[in-house]
Amino acid sequence: MLLEAKNITKTFGSFRAVAGASIAVEENAIIGLIGPNGAGKSTFFNCLAGSATPTEGIVIFDGRDVTRASPEAHAIAGIGRTFQVPATFQEMTILDNVMVGSFLRHPNPHNARAHALEILSLTGLEGQAYRRAGTLGTPGRKRLEIARVLAAGPRLMLLDEALAGLTPTELKEAIELLRKIHAMGIAMVIVEHIMEVIMTLTGHVLVFNQGHVIASGKPEDVVKDPAVIEAYLGRGRHRRRS
Repeated sequence: MLLEAKNITKTFGSFRAVAGASIAVEENAIIGLIGPNGAGKSTFFNCLAGSATPTEGIVIFDGRDVTRASPEAHAIAGIGRTFQVPATFQEMTILDNVMVGSFLRHPNPHNARAHALEILSLTGLEGQAYRRAGTLGTPGRKRLEIARVLAAGPRLMLLDEALAGLTPTELKEAIELLRKIHAMGIAMVIVEHIMEVIMTLTGHVLVFNQGHVIASGKPEDVVKDPAVIEAYLGRGRHRRRS
């Protein structure tokens, strides 16, 4: 098992944001986390990424306990993450942004640059390598963040609404990019509201509501679960896009 989180609980004072949630991610798997806003999925996601420390529970990655390891230690171990709001270095070029990730595995500047250019080609950003990152719109910044995470050589990518805010054409292109990345042998955990992404990419889905995992299984089965329909899909705000 590549990643296993057991009985994760996260409290903030008397508020329990996550209550005993667990996940198991096999090599090269794609797992989706869905649920209404405030359901606890992002807090759980942050516990997996090292951005938050669980109040209870344990996170094991590649046989190592990373429950209380720093985000930097997670990155070194092989866990990369994106953020809902892309964290780009806006005054740097797009190439230099990707080199930031590349330096983790390639400390030599020449090698880091060469690797970053390969990643830019893979992600379709090679033609914009020398543009300032701040000139990109939201879709470009999201793609750049994926590129920077990929350049760090992850075995597991944690994607936090990385495809939100895209047009239908941009969404299809982004889905194809994630498929290419997955074909490289990289596992993914995706937090997403767009059901087209979940139904198209994931092989397994966890549904959160009020801090609890209320359903777990194949996406085509989960969307038929009455509890899921009541808590999430039936509200109409995040139905599958056509």
